[in-house]
Amino acid sequence: MTQGHALLTGALGGLGTAMTIAMSEAGIPIIATDRRQEDYEPWRDALPAVARDNVSFYPLDVTREEQVDELAAVLKSQDIHISYLVNNAGIQGAARPWEMTTKTWERVMRVNINGTFFLTRAFSQDMSVAGFGRIVNVASLFAYHPGRGQGPYAAGKAAITGYTRSTALDLAESGVTVNAIAPGYIWHQRLEEVFPGDSSDITFDEVPMKRSGKPSEIAATLAFLLSEGAGYITGQTIHVNGGLYLPG
Repeated sequence: MTQGHALLTGALGGLGTAMTIAMSEAGIPIIATDRRQEDYEPWRDALPAVARDNVSFYPLDVTREEQVDELAAVLKSQDIHISYLVNNAGIQGAARPWEMTTKTWERVMRVNINGTFFLTRAFSQDMSVAGFGRIVNVASLFAYHPGRGQGPYAAGKAAITGYTRSTALDLAESGVTVNAIAPGYIWHQRLEEVFPGDSSDITFDEVPMKRSGKPSEIAATLAFLLSEGAGYITGQTIHVNGGLYLPG
């Protein structure tokens, strides 16, 4: 695998943890970012050794373009080249259309699509110059099969799929691939907030596979998209949702 660091946003959640482990197992050094700097030490201590020894942390609010640009400058000054960018940071904000506040709408959109744009803008040129790069954006099943009251989340994640296709076209000639992953019901902290209790107590009747997914299954998909074997795949959204979305 081509040498270089991975930069992962939203690292301190369930998906971010699984992604960190998977990338570490693939031998990729990781720049983990998240707003919650105070949670980093316990998060790092809970990682397996292979990941714990392979990760560095930088606090980052992806909605603040000046912070993104400053991080890019700091990493460049340290001779750290980002070959792999994983735009994982995302939030939800649920309400019926007439109850949705402008503040909630704008916050969800800033994190989900603006953050993806700011990070891609900051690191894609250096990837292009180097002639290699992998960008993976985390979309969602809700971009195609939304839940009720999820207007800004569905809109933001749908925007990610369009932005993925556009940037893939822009960067294809320079050896940089851009793809997205659309998770379905993945059992991690965010899903626990929607379905309190153990996942084994829930019947996912609408999911053809009749179960929730695992963070490790998203991470395995990510590891493939970052690999040399995925070098001819770009502009795609890979659905990892147990068959809940089956496009015709």
